[in-house]
Amino acid sequence: MPKPTKTRVTTVAEYMAPDVRSIHGDKSLKDVCRMFRKWNVGSLLVDDGRRYVGIITERDLCRKAVAQGLDPAVTPVKACMSKPVISIEDDEPIVEAVKLMRDKGIRHIAVTEDNTIIGMLSVSDLLRYYSGVK
Repeated sequence: MPKPTKTRVTTVAEYMAPDVRSIHGDKSLKDVCRMFRKWNVGSLLVDDGRRYVGIITERDLCRKAVAQGLDPAVTPVKACMSKPVISIEDDEPIVEAVKLMRDKGIRHIAVTEDNTIIGMLSVSDLLRYYSGVK
């Protein structure tokens, strides 16, 4: 009887964006939008000058700022960010990231190596995985 072959598992690290972009929680929502455009991203980690304390996404801007009529020029990021930062280790199978994002209802997840954030994974990265485009 032949031995079963080991199937290679695709990890989160293979599809994550290695750039970790962040903004200070005291910056304005207008600053967030400028950074989204500059870096062509849909989320930024939020820091307090020492550590990451949350994440701000395009979805947060729409639901927490625009829908409530907040002034983006003066509203601080920390007023609309989501917390805590949800993360997954880089060596986890990518399907585990899909499950975690589905269960938490999120579209962006921090990727960690030994509990240090080293990248981000988004729904668009998952689309690349499932479409076979690298």
